[in-house]
Amino acid sequence: MQDALPFVFFTSGKKSVKDGPIMTTTPFLALCLRRKKDAILARQRARRVASLLNFDLHEQACIAAGTFFIGCQALMLFGKAKLLFQIENQQLHIFAQDGNEDATQSGPKRLAGVFAAVDARSLFRLTKTLPPRDLAAEDLEIGWLVKQVEKTACNAVFDEIIKQNQEILALLHELRIFQLKNPTMEEKSPNPHAA
Repeated sequence: MQDALPFVFFTSGKKSVKDGPIMTTTPFLALCLRRKKDAILARQRARRVASLLNFDLHEQACIAAGTFFIGCQALMLFGKAKLLFQIENQQLHIFAQDGNEDATQSGPKRLAGVFAAVDARSLFRLTKTLPPRDLAAEDLEIGWLVKQVEKTACNAVFDEIIKQNQEILALLHELRIFQLKNPTMEEKSPNPHAA
């Protein structure tokens, strides 16, 4: 059984060049979420997209974690969801939409009434300003590039857990270095009422 998450690439639509990567009014990548495992694989894909867009390692981890959160929340709210990736106004946008066939209703069935005052389709969105790039905008076709990477990339859930573990260890190491460089920082008691 293949671990690959179903995905669709969108590369058509209105495009314009504006001081950087190609600006798309339609998503360049859509991931279908049907189960929890799909949210983990979406996290992995989000990290790859962030890497292709030259985000630094900390931002890649943030984008991956944010995408996972959006995916989990969308699955809880909609049952089935789509995660869409697009670039607009020099920003990467990752957002969820209802993935059910009968998504024409004004709200999802799973948590009807919980988000009555808000359009549920707009609840989940991550937006990050794109880092500066060395390549000219004409040389970059994000949808095509992501598709090429996905053809050769490993999609195993275990690989994503390995990457998460590496990120946690690196962050803990940086925290320890910071703490050692700042010994005057007061150690706060876990319980402020402890004597």
